[in-house]
Amino acid sequence: MSNRSIIEKANAVVPSQAQLDFMDTEFIAFVHYGMNTFSNSEWGSGREPVKYFNPADLNAGQWVKAIKAAKMKGLVLTCKYSDGFCLWPSAYTEHSVKNAPWLDGKGDVVREVANACRLEGIKFGIYLSPYDMHEKTFGSDKYNDYFVNQLTELCTNYGDIFCVWFERDHSGKQKYDWQRYYDTIRKLQPNAMICNCGPDIRWCGNHTGVGRTSEWSVVPKELINDADPVKLVQPDLGSRSKIKKADELVWFPMIMDLSMRPGWFFHDTDNTSMKVLAKAVETYFKSVGNNGTFILNVAPSHTGKIDRSDLEQLVTIGAQLDIEFRTEFTEGAEFKASNESDDLHSAKFINSGKSYYRTADNARKTSITVDMGDVHVINKVVLAENIKTGQQVEKFKLYYYYNKRWHKMYQGGTIGRKKICMLAPMDARRIKLVIEKTRGFATLTEFKVY
Repeated sequence: MSNRSIIEKANAVVPSQAQLDFMDTEFIAFVHYGMNTFSNSEWGSGREPVKYFNPADLNAGQWVKAIKAAKMKGLVLTCKYSDGFCLWPSAYTEHSVKNAPWLDGKGDVVREVANACRLEGIKFGIYLSPYDMHEKTFGSDKYNDYFVNQLTELCTNYGDIFCVWFERDHSGKQKYDWQRYYDTIRKLQPNAMICNCGPDIRWCGNHTGVGRTSEWSVVPKELINDADPVKLVQPDLGSRSKIKKADELVWFPMIMDLSMRPGWFFHDTDNTSMKVLAKAVETYFKSVGNNGTFILNVAPSHTGKIDRSDLEQLVTIGAQLDIEFRTEFTEGAEFKASNESDDLHSAKFINSGKSYYRTADNARKTSITVDMGDVHVINKVVLAENIKTGQQVEKFKLYYYYNKRWHKMYQGGTIGRKKICMLAPMDARRIKLVIEKTRGFATLTEFKVY
């Protein structure tokens, strides 16, 4: 396949509106809470007595306010983990909160969290484990009916859901009817993105907050659904060499996960080994700032509240992100480009929120300069493509002007929805972005300096 054909094929792939909305959420919380919280386990066995689940003071409002303080915009709750215990009173199993001593069996954690999210303006999502250690029908065709019934309960009784997260299971014990699961979600929650094991949002391939140098959203279709994890951890998923032999390409953006604690659930013994502030902020830059989404795991304790040590970390993360992006230096500045496609997509629309900049077709190299008016101490540049028209930038460099010449300060590959270019603190007034390689053309909605 020729380079031209590869480019045309890739540029025909654009995100859905639901995918755009999900990526705009940027930073979300994973909340792992359930039977494992009370059995002091990470995986459980499915044989834990329901009497174990009995939080003394469950406060979903506290959870949601804490993740909002950290600047997160969404929350995904583990409604059923692999141990099979359900945090809602499911009609299809006795292994749920309806038989627990908590609130005399009248409680519903899913409803409390969904309502708290709605009250605080936080998007609500669900995690429903396909793997089930407790359910007797697991391993048979009947389990698919069971799973769809529970998925239907969650998708019809708790308002809008922005995300459904399916965990991967390669044990071979169950033949999952994935397409039936997806169809159920599309029918009941058409705007919900199916993450990790699904067709909409791709897991980055690790739990350590390590991203790729170039993160493409346009990738071979073979990566969706329950793809082999080995394929997901490859350092290159979407370059021309990777997509040229693909039968079909899809828009499949990345999400990166990290847990504040060594495991996913709360354990008292973990209080001294939590992830520090620097790791969470670094992962934010490597995910949100690398054409992806960041989901940070928060584990409420057996009391029903987020522990004080976790709470302090979350508040500090939010405060640090405020500091990182508090002062932006290009407001009112003039942008100049070496070429443009037309007057409706000129450099004056960069950072305007009204339109976007577009290079001339097949421009070999494009430079965009900004003069901030005064010298400022800067440490990051934030770039963004107009991904409604796809993802095109393959290689770029940033320069600053000093002593009558331009000096290179950063080089990168992809930009995508957002690229946060971290710099050593320096004095600068004029900055130039040089787009060196594209898939036919390039767009830019943001060019901000902090």
